[in-house]
Amino acid sequence: MRYVAGRQSKIKPQDARKCTTISDNGRARITGGRRGCVGGRQLLCEGAKNAFLVLSRNGEPTLVPQYYTETEVITDDDGAIEAVKESGGARSMGSSLSQRLLDELAMQRRDILAIHLANDPALALDFMVFTLADADGHDWRAKKASTLVGSAASGPVTGFEAKDAPASAALAEFAGALDESWRSGTSDVERFAKFRALSDEARSAWLGHVVSRTLVASLACEGERSVPMHEALGSLLEIETAHWWRPTAANYFDRVAKARTLEALDAAGGPELVSRYAASKKTELASAAERIFSGNFIGETEVKKRAQSWVPEIMRFVTAEKPVDEEDDKIAINGPEDAIAERAA
Repeated sequence: MRYVAGRQSKIKPQDARKCTTISDNGRARITGGRRGCVGGRQLLCEGAKNAFLVLSRNGEPTLVPQYYTETEVITDDDGAIEAVKESGGARSMGSSLSQRLLDELAMQRRDILAIHLANDPALALDFMVFTLADADGHDWRAKKASTLVGSAASGPVTGFEAKDAPASAALAEFAGALDESWRSGTSDVERFAKFRALSDEARSAWLGHVVSRTLVASLACEGERSVPMHEALGSLLEIETAHWWRPTAANYFDRVAKARTLEALDAAGGPELVSRYAASKKTELASAAERIFSGNFIGETEVKKRAQSWVPEIMRFVTAEKPVDEEDDKIAINGPEDAIAERAA
């Protein structure tokens, strides 16, 4: 990729013919003969296309998957977001959503994953140890799934809090219930001793808390907001987004195109439900959709069931949300999901 006035353009790797030069500081440059400048440093490049190699800890060169060019390359997708289907493919999302809405949805989806991870300390521990150990490798292509240095990950929207969302409220309740008696120690040694004296349950809660708060915001889509590790965690935790997030006029319907709201109504009640509201103004349609997808309307049982389980594809944890067989649905499942599902109800 290259940067032009804050924009990025893609170059295919096969477009660049390269030779390698190792500099004194251990960085290697893919070069082809002509001089250019990127980030204030002179580079040799062929046809204004170049890339970098870095040396790993064991001395092996690794190609950084960004290519730079002085000529801006215009793509025809214009940054469109594509949702991932349950089958693993991708489809067009039609009219694009606003960046602000995508950011807010990503942060709310992150909270859903976080409250589940906080309630599964065994998985949180495995995730923490793996992430720290895996950081020894230097893979420029992989996007980080968390910040995992102990600090809470900041979201893309400053100051945004979905206080009325069940997952966000559950996270606040979870944090408020933590045993903080160990903080009374006057030194780190004393505080550590007090912390170790806590019960296994109390320390497990702290483990879930400190790991879950490092999760970054993500969506089930291709591109910048995609974090495949979150899909894997969501599958292990068997997260059902509809239990933890419902679309409302404020958080979704009033901020998307009217056609997208009608598509949601069609998924819940088919053409008959769509025809009732097709002529409505956008504000009226958004309010009606909020009632319908909360289940607060008069309708057939099956329509209500579909409405109450519907969420946008980008909010799903795609590998986890599969149809449940009738026999499986009759089996009582004991575990962390049961406890936290009661909070979402």
